[in-house]
Amino acid sequence: MTTKFGVFYNKEFNCLLLTFNNKPITALEKIENIVILKNQDEIVGINIFNVKKEINKSFIINEPEIYEYINSELKDIMKLQNLPQFLIGKIIKCEKIPDTHLSACEVDIKSEILKIVCGARNAREGIYVVVATHGSWMPNGIQIVKGKLRGFDSEGMLCSAKELGIEEEKFNSEGIIELDEKYHNILGEEFKG
Repeated sequence: MTTKFGVFYNKEFNCLLLTFNNKPITALEKIENIVILKNQDEIVGINIFNVKKEINKSFIINEPEIYEYINSELKDIMKLQNLPQFLIGKIIKCEKIPDTHLSACEVDIKSEILKIVCGARNAREGIYVVVATHGSWMPNGIQIVKGKLRGFDSEGMLCSAKELGIEEEKFNSEGIIELDEKYHNILGEEFKG
């Protein structure tokens, strides 16, 4: 499940405001020039102060450009917090959801087993995959959050090369990335492309 954000720019304070959810703010976390707005443990917004790029109306409208900028800022946050964005996982169970193109998967990331609904045709038991866990940010600026799809829990996302912005030919698979067996030794570790 994914969530898309609203974008606002305050010229007076040179601050880019991102909203993900219209929930009350119960906590703030400041990292460098970024303030993370939370409701309990859920991130509901982010304020980026001292924006490093000139912001104008066309920038706000130009989604790919703003996603690229925001993603570069968020990558810096993750580096500062030493939080991996994408992990190596293994599908240990995969069952088709009736009357859909979706599959309900159980994915081992070493520290836990995640339930993930996936629409890729090549999702199946036994393959090593790249997992975006709850709270991860995709290169297009979308945050991955826990939710339900067709009544099934989904606690993350199985990623394709295209979704991660890396060369599709490198992994020679349509749909989600299928990693070599060599990745079994580093199950649960960060995928570095």
